[in-house]
Amino acid sequence: MLDLLIKNGMIVDGSGKEAFPADVAVQDGKIVAVRPGIEEPAGKIIDAKGHYVTPGFIDMHRHGDAAVFREGFGEIEVRQGITSIVNGQCGLSIAPCPPEHREEMFAFLNTIVGSVNPDIPFHTFEEYTAQVKKQPLPIHVGCCVGNGAVRMATNGFANGKLTPQQVRIAQDHIRASIEAGALGVTLGLVYAPENQYQVPDLVEVLQPMRDFDIPIATHIRGEGRTLHDSQREVLTVARELGVQLEFSHFKSTGKAFWGEFITKALELVEDARAQGQRVTIDAYPWTAGASQLYQYLPPDFQDGGYDAACARMADPVQRAKLTEILKHPQEYFENQLYNVGWENTMVTGVSRPENKQYVGLTVTQIAEKMGKDPYDAAYDLLISERCNVGMINFISDEADNQRIIQKDYCSIISDSLYAEGGLPHPRVYASFPRVLATFVRERHALTLEQAIHKMTRQPAEVYRLEHKGLIREGMDADIVIFDLDRVNTAASYVDPKQFPTGFDYVLVNGVVVVKDDVMDRTVHPGTVLTNRYVS
Repeated sequence: MLDLLIKNGMIVDGSGKEAFPADVAVQDGKIVAVRPGIEEPAGKIIDAKGHYVTPGFIDMHRHGDAAVFREGFGEIEVRQGITSIVNGQCGLSIAPCPPEHREEMFAFLNTIVGSVNPDIPFHTFEEYTAQVKKQPLPIHVGCCVGNGAVRMATNGFANGKLTPQQVRIAQDHIRASIEAGALGVTLGLVYAPENQYQVPDLVEVLQPMRDFDIPIATHIRGEGRTLHDSQREVLTVARELGVQLEFSHFKSTGKAFWGEFITKALELVEDARAQGQRVTIDAYPWTAGASQLYQYLPPDFQDGGYDAACARMADPVQRAKLTEILKHPQEYFENQLYNVGWENTMVTGVSRPENKQYVGLTVTQIAEKMGKDPYDAAYDLLISERCNVGMINFISDEADNQRIIQKDYCSIISDSLYAEGGLPHPRVYASFPRVLATFVRERHALTLEQAIHKMTRQPAEVYRLEHKGLIREGMDADIVIFDLDRVNTAASYVDPKQFPTGFDYVLVNGVVVVKDDVMDRTVHPGTVLTNRYVS
């Protein structure tokens, strides 16, 4: 007897090919048959007539490294059809984290991953993975190792080149993490201290990747004026190492760099692909990003970590120098504030009670409320919060975003942050249903088959998840069933914590985790995803 039989559905199998009618049989967590008219007896039968049956969605860019240890983890994801996620993105994994650097690392990562439970014992990537395996997971969870985290683990937030001995320590961290199951190595070259690396340094520290077939996924150094040079930088690194390159959250930030600037950026990707380089991209379906307000500071003002940055901002001479830098485009770093502006920067997360009044306001509005210049208002808020200020900034163009998402080498992601308190970006709750409702049903910018491919098999191929992303015999039974006309989301920038609707069933390893938009909290069929090199 079959465990489960899904009857009468319209199959969108994840490959990109046209939808077709068929039944789907599931046994022991695997799809065992996909064909019309399956009549074998089954313990459970789902009638999917009038509904689409697709693979579970794979969000290959989330920052849930610490969230996996929190009560209720997985509901935000699975209720929008996500059955697998990949954490550790933008160079910012929470492991490795040796004792001597653990506290300052976690303080730095707070606005990205949220707080890390200090009672969960891990320092290496292997130990972290072992702890995740102990959790009651409703979805599948994989993780990359962040090259920025490796740098922090090796030498804290110190500036300058690593010594030869430190390079070997960093390489050992990378190799050990891959051997422990890391699905890829991620870069966050915009962030301190990883922004200290140049191309030769990156090629050197990433040498262990030559021995493994896993990708680099990169948050590049600059996404505005320096976008094209930043692309060339990581294309060179990947080419030198002979590894696949994934451009994370591909976009161009700042109105001055929309339109033709993104055309050139896409041409650079396509030229590299034409020359045989393995290059893919991903994008989220929103025009606003989310990060730390601290990231607006120039690299030299970030040197030494949060306390050093606060001391500089508190010094009148240094403050005046900082303001003069931020008011003009710069050659030595991507001045994202100049590209975006205070009026397009909304504060979303603070910890001190007296600052809660500023959540949901732009820095321009906060400055008016404080009776200060926007620069001084931002510096004072950063000092008050020891730099832990979350932000949403409205950075990219809707037309550019749609062009990017339509590229056949582009996957869909959410880039979800998991800071606690304040306002999350609506992408945390609603990225995948937004693609279905807006880009497929309303705009017809993608066919359903194209969209499902970008959310299932395409990301599975990037991270070598061989048994995921397809409705085919032998594949894992991660399955979503929905009526496209009923998929909707109300999540917004001012009211983001709203679950989508329209998901009739979400199955993980053949187990029903969501039925009629309600999650079954008693089942935990998720697993930890690792690469094929785990011994």
